[in-house]
Amino acid sequence: MAEAKEIETFDELRNLRLADEGYFVITDSVRPAIIHKVNATCIKVDSFNLKVTIDGRKEGSYFWVDNIATAAREFQARRCKVCKPELNLVDSSTFGQ
Repeated sequence: MAEAKEIETFDELRNLRLADEGYFVITDSVRPAIIHKVNATCIKVDSFNLKVTIDGRKEGSYFWVDNIATAAREFQARRCKVCKPELNLVDSSTFGQ
């Protein structure tokens, strides 16, 4: 079953990183959603704190997803060019047909 969960606290982010399963999707009000490996170096605590804690998710959010297909279907997420979570991102236009 596909699963996506919004990350609301730093402790949630830390625990998900320690579990080392799934992926993070970072949404933004001006850019497309991006999918990252959970332990990627491009996931910065300062960026999380600014977007989620300080700005109250007004400009975007962080989500944990169980797989790349969920990220594509739920968020139309694009693959991070730095951490490259998978070589082939599933095309979200193929879902629900």
